[in-house]
Amino acid sequence: MDHAFPDGAVVVGVDGSGKAQHALVWAGEEAARRRLPIHVLYAFSPRISARSYELLPTAELIAAGERITATAAAELRAAHPEVDVTAEVQLDEPAVALVDASGRASMSVLGARGLGTVLGRLLGSVSQKVAAHAAGPVVVVREGATRSDGPVVVGVDPEHDAPEPLEFAFTHAAAHGVGVRIVHAAHHERLRADLADGRVHDLLAEADRHGLEAARELGARWAQRHPAVPVEARTVLGRPVDELVREAADASLLVVGARGHHGLAGVRLGSVARGVLHEAPLVAVVRRHDGNPRDHDGVMPATAS
Repeated sequence: MDHAFPDGAVVVGVDGSGKAQHALVWAGEEAARRRLPIHVLYAFSPRISARSYELLPTAELIAAGERITATAAAELRAAHPEVDVTAEVQLDEPAVALVDASGRASMSVLGARGLGTVLGRLLGSVSQKVAAHAAGPVVVVREGATRSDGPVVVGVDPEHDAPEPLEFAFTHAAAHGVGVRIVHAAHHERLRADLADGRVHDLLAEADRHGLEAARELGARWAQRHPAVPVEARTVLGRPVDELVREAADASLLVVGARGHHGLAGVRLGSVARGVLHEAPLVAVVRRHDGNPRDHDGVMPATAS
């Protein structure tokens, strides 16, 4: 499908709900800060919407979408007159339209529930579908997310150094004048089942030291590329979702990676990304393009059990 917006725009999904409003506000502020255009996208499938809205004519649904996008665009222009704002209504399932638009977007922004609670129940989570399949970064804004001057937290597996999540984290941090906290969440449940010779504690401690050293080395390499961004690295013990959400309590953004497969063909979001999308207030999921066959879970393969 054709999307009439400038390349590199921030694309934000709207549906007139309060959840989408949080995403709209965040996207507008981000576009203004980065001096990027912003594109407001409302999408619906006539087949699904007919069931949801008791067979309202398609023309009425289009008119409703145009009212929603016009209101959203007017709010953005009033708040950020310097930002170029475009808007459109698409006759397609929300996740499909957003994934398609993501190919030309600098990032896609949407509310935690996707485009509407009714459509969310029919389609599953739009945010999860878009995060799993978008061509670029997807930022999911939950109700209660606030602007913060805290660091950008990025979850990593140092043994699988995918650059895309780190690049997004450092670029975002540089734009906001904050630091980056690189977090390796070490989850040892699998190891405990295999190590029964009395050396478990020492071996786990050694694994933790190795993980921290690798995370610090990773941070040092990226600090050379972004010398103005303060960097710290941590290894934390526990379930990756819990530990990343805990580390992100004071963060301005939590960034995780997902293995890259553009389009909507059969790839699910990994367990870590799914988990933080449910629990963290502001999450960016960034596709990785390494195609590592060991990344069977989709996110941070060594820690995503």
